[in-house]
Amino acid sequence: MILRHKLIVTALFSVLSLSTAWAQDVTARIPGLENNAEYLDLLRSDVRMRQKSDSLMSAIRDIRSAMSRQAEERDSLAQMRTDSLSVILSDTENAVYAMRSQMIKLVDRINAIEQEHLLASMGNIGAAAEKASGSIFTNAYFRKSIDPDDYTALMAANAKEADAYKHAQTYVSNYEKIKQMHDKYVMARTEAEAEEIYGQMAKIMDENTDLERQLAEMWTEIYDQKSYVYSYFFEKEERDDILDLSETLMMEAREEKLSSIDHCASETLADYRLQKHIVLNYETYVAKLLNLRSSIDSLSSASRAVRQIDYRIPALDIERRSFVDYAAIEFTQRSPYTTANPIPECVVYEYGTIYRILLGTYKYKQQVSIFRNASPLCVETLEDGRFSYYGGGFRSRAEAEKAVEIMKKKGFRNPQIVEWCDGYKTNLSEMGEGVSFRLMISGGALSDDVRSIIETMAVDCQLSRLAEDSFAVGMFASRAMAERVAQAITKSDDSLNVNVEEIRSEQEDEE
Repeated sequence: MILRHKLIVTALFSVLSLSTAWAQDVTARIPGLENNAEYLDLLRSDVRMRQKSDSLMSAIRDIRSAMSRQAEERDSLAQMRTDSLSVILSDTENAVYAMRSQMIKLVDRINAIEQEHLLASMGNIGAAAEKASGSIFTNAYFRKSIDPDDYTALMAANAKEADAYKHAQTYVSNYEKIKQMHDKYVMARTEAEAEEIYGQMAKIMDENTDLERQLAEMWTEIYDQKSYVYSYFFEKEERDDILDLSETLMMEAREEKLSSIDHCASETLADYRLQKHIVLNYETYVAKLLNLRSSIDSLSSASRAVRQIDYRIPALDIERRSFVDYAAIEFTQRSPYTTANPIPECVVYEYGTIYRILLGTYKYKQQVSIFRNASPLCVETLEDGRFSYYGGGFRSRAEAEKAVEIMKKKGFRNPQIVEWCDGYKTNLSEMGEGVSFRLMISGGALSDDVRSIIETMAVDCQLSRLAEDSFAVGMFASRAMAERVAQAITKSDDSLNVNVEEIRSEQEDEE
C-alpha cells in the first residue's frame, strides 16, 4: 500500500515535469542581462519550479480536503482511507520542502547576478562618498539630503523593522504548527481527542490573526515611509534610472502576488515578503551611491534572510469537527434494550447541535416496555435524581417536529423537542412557538468574514440592516444557537457589539 502511494507521488512528479517543459520563454528582469546565458537559464528553472510547486500545493490542498471528508464518516473503511491519504500527504509535502530548498538557492543566485550587474554600473556620488562609512541612516550626506521631519519618521519606521521581521517569522512558524495539528485533528477518533487538539490549534490560529493584523499595520507604515524617502533621495540626485528600476520591481512584485494568490495563506505575509525585497534594494542602491560597502554586505545578508520566509503557503481550511451521531426513531417487533443491554446514557456533545424527543421524566428508572419498542433511546440523569428518557437524534428542528407527530400517533402523550447546542440544553417545546431570538449587531460595517459566518452558521436566519452601522440577524429557535453565532462574530471582529435579544410574539404584535 505504501509503495503504491510513493509510486503515485513519483508519477505526479513525472506529469509535472512534462506539463511544465514548455515554460522556456523568459525575459531578463534587469536591462543589460539579456545575453547572460546563465541568468536566463536560471530564470527558466525558476518558472518551471514555481509551476511544479503550485501544482503540488494544489494537490496537497485536495488531499487535506479528502482527509477531512473521510474523517466525518468515522467508520473503519474511512479510517483506512484517511491513513492512506496521510501517507500520500507526507510524501508530497516532503517533495515540496525539498523543492523549496532548491528554489531558495536558485533565487539567491539570480539575485546575486542581478545585484552584481546593477551595482557595477551604478557608480556613486563622487566626493560625498569618498569619506563615507557606517550605515545609510547615520550618513551625513544622506541625512542632509532629506527633510528633518522625514528623517525622523524614517528612523521611527526603521526601528520597527526587527519587530516586523519577527512577526513574519513567527507567523510562518505558527502556520507549520497549525498544519501539523490539523493533520492530527482529522485523524482523531474521539471527540475528546479532537477537541483537545482543536483547543490548542485555535489558540495558535488566534495568535496568528493578531500577528497578521499587527504586521499589516507595522509594514504599511514602514513601506510607505521608506519608499517615499528613498524615492525623494533618488529624485533629488537625478537618478531616474534607479527610480525606473524600482518601479519595475514594484510592478513585478504586484504581478507575482497576483499569480500566487491562490497559494497564499496570508496576503499580509505576501506583501511583507515581496515589498521587503524592494525596500532592501532601495537601501542597497543608496548604500552604493554613498559607497557604503559594509552596508551593502549587511543588506545582502538581510536580503538572503528575508528570502527564507516562504509566503507561498496554502490556506488551511479548518472546520471544527462534529462527532454528533444522528438517528431517526424506529419501531421494531422487539426492543433492542434488555437488562444485559440497558438504555444508554445520553451523550452530551461538546460541539454540534442535535434535537432529541423527550418521552418523559420519571422519579425512577423505567422498564423498556413502556417505550413501545422505539429506538434509539437514551436516558439523562437530572441533578434532582430524576430520569429523562429521549428518542432519536435529529439534525434539524423540522425533522424533530415530524418525529413528534409520529410519536403522538404511536401513543406517546406529550413528546417534546429538546435541543442540545454545544452542550447547552433547551426544551423548545416548553418555550413555545412564540419565543425566538435574534442578534443585534452595532459598532461598524460587517466584514466579508463576518458575513460569511452569518451565512454558514445562521442558514435559516435573515440579515437585516437597521442603520449605517447596526444590523439584526434572526430568528433563532434557541438562545444557545444565537449565542454560538454571536461568539463567532465577536471572535472575528471584536470591535463589533453583539447582543442576543429575546423576542416574544406579544412583543412583535405591539411593534
